[in-house]
Amino acid sequence: MSILNIMWSGGSAYLSTHKVHREILGFIQQQELVCSWLLLPGESSVLEELGSVDSLGLSCQRLKGNGWRLGQRFIDHLRLRRRLLRASPRLVILDGIGVARYLLPILKKMTSIRVIVIFHGRKSMRPVEIRRLREFPAERLYLVAVSNTLADDVSQQTGLPVLGARSALDPVQFQDQLLTRDAARAALGLPADVSGVLGAVGRLVPEKGFVNLLKAVVSILQADARLHLVIVGEGLMRAELEGLILLHGLQAQVHLPGHVADAIALYRAFDLVCIPSEQEGLGLVLQEAVIAGVPVLVSDLPVFREQLDGVEGFVAATNTDVWCIAITQFLLGKCGYLASRQYARLAPECAWIEFQNIYRKLLRFS
Repeated sequence: MSILNIMWSGGSAYLSTHKVHREILGFIQQQELVCSWLLLPGESSVLEELGSVDSLGLSCQRLKGNGWRLGQRFIDHLRLRRRLLRASPRLVILDGIGVARYLLPILKKMTSIRVIVIFHGRKSMRPVEIRRLREFPAERLYLVAVSNTLADDVSQQTGLPVLGARSALDPVQFQDQLLTRDAARAALGLPADVSGVLGAVGRLVPEKGFVNLLKAVVSILQADARLHLVIVGEGLMRAELEGLILLHGLQAQVHLPGHVADAIALYRAFDLVCIPSEQEGLGLVLQEAVIAGVPVLVSDLPVFREQLDGVEGFVAATNTDVWCIAITQFLLGKCGYLASRQYARLAPECAWIEFQNIYRKLLRFS
């Protein structure tokens, strides 16, 4: 084995992170072997496209616990160290500060191994996490964030240099996977006579802002019975969203299909994609929608400004009235104009070339 990719877990909640790592691992030279380890049980067909995937079968209690579990963690560390010695990778890629906190003490003593830590989302780091990064030999460690905005944040917290390497998608490959509008709408089970479809994609968690989005579109949907909203994803906010749908009598117009394995094929079902996030490390949905030719309305966050600044489509994150006005305005005829402007600003072809160049250089870091 030459390169080892270690991630927190598998499953639908981690799909976006796994997609980014799959793209990165795709730049590894063909003669090198690739293997991915998941600390927690889970599956990842995405990572299996590029190499073997093994679950270490740990638990959150064993990874984070105190007291008597510290003894268990000591034994886990010994076993993991032996496994790393057998694997003998030249480079280890770690998924975020949680994985880094757990692995860096082991890797610190393995002087032949270089380490890249990739940060995907904003998090207030604890002193012990910052200390682990600072104490690791600088000549063997590279810190990378998936956006310049996130890189600045991590650098400010740690006092260490962090490379901003904005994640990107291969636009040609992505567009080849897209269904036509009619096929995508049929796949979502939408009626043929819809007047329009609003879309949102992501985990159903508070920071994604989907509850506020639903509140913002209630009056719009009630005014047009043929307008639909589809929120693709799964998570702990499902019950609250279902309650709001029932409260406003929108069961026929608001759809929560859950996790959809081929969600990236469905973007053309939407006339407008709404991304009301309260925080993001990158927001891969933004890129996916724009590359699909679908306009986006996004929260006015620095990481979204980094990608689309100078173009219309920014909305105050939690202001439902402003979201209602913006959605109404763009549904009335500005969607096509917005889509072309956003595509030109994002410049997916150039972003993809830059992404490749950065990570090909990083993967030679040894």
